[in-house]
Amino acid sequence: MIHPTALIHSSAIIHPSATIGPWCIVDENAEIGENVVLESRVHVYSGVFVGKNTKVYDGAILGGPPQDLKYAGEPTKLQVGENCTIREYCTLNRGTVQGGGVTGVGNHVLLMAYAHVGHDCQIEDHVVIANGCQLGGHVFIGTYATIGGTTAIQQKNRVGAYAFVGGTLKVDRDVPPASKAFGNPLRWGALNLHALKLHPEEFSEERINALCRAYRMLYRSARPMEQVVEELKKGPETLFRDFFNEHWTGSLIRP
Repeated sequence: MIHPTALIHSSAIIHPSATIGPWCIVDENAEIGENVVLESRVHVYSGVFVGKNTKVYDGAILGGPPQDLKYAGEPTKLQVGENCTIREYCTLNRGTVQGGGVTGVGNHVLLMAYAHVGHDCQIEDHVVIANGCQLGGHVFIGTYATIGGTTAIQQKNRVGAYAFVGGTLKVDRDVPPASKAFGNPLRWGALNLHALKLHPEEFSEERINALCRAYRMLYRSARPMEQVVEELKKGPETLFRDFFNEHWTGSLIRP
């Protein structure tokens, strides 16, 4: 259903099951998938794909031009996955040529009101980003990570899978997977055991214990980080190595 006040470009692709509400704008070469709902006053720019069953609330802007002085009007993209919820007045920018050309949002992602996703960000599946969070360009958020309200993540930083970042924080360094980040300056409080235990199919008690031992070695000892990492690579903690190989390409920093 398309409301009579909506403005839809003739080249836009709208699935017949989608709902386009009052005063929405869908620009050329945008694609709106099956059962997508755009509530009202949503602007979907050119080069945007919105996956099925995603709901976008009032005033959100999807695929606005990158806020990057290097951007010269090149045709770049924003791809939003399936079963996402994008709440009121969120802003998601397209990618830049220098950053790969695509800003990506995975499946089952919740973006709460007034969140901003900068150019070339990559957000994996099942991420929760709370109200007012600001993501600079080229930020990576791993699967099942949670970001607390009004937290700002500086450009090119990474938040690992299953991590929890508290609210009203400045993230100016990589946050390791499965950790809890708090404070100013940012510090790792402990493993995010709550998130791990919610996924027993992936995190057995044995695997969680291996991660706990590894994190104590990495972040609770005074030994040089490089020495600990090399020891973990050669040691018996294969469950730790497998987890990091699967979920992490960022830096291991002891704050």
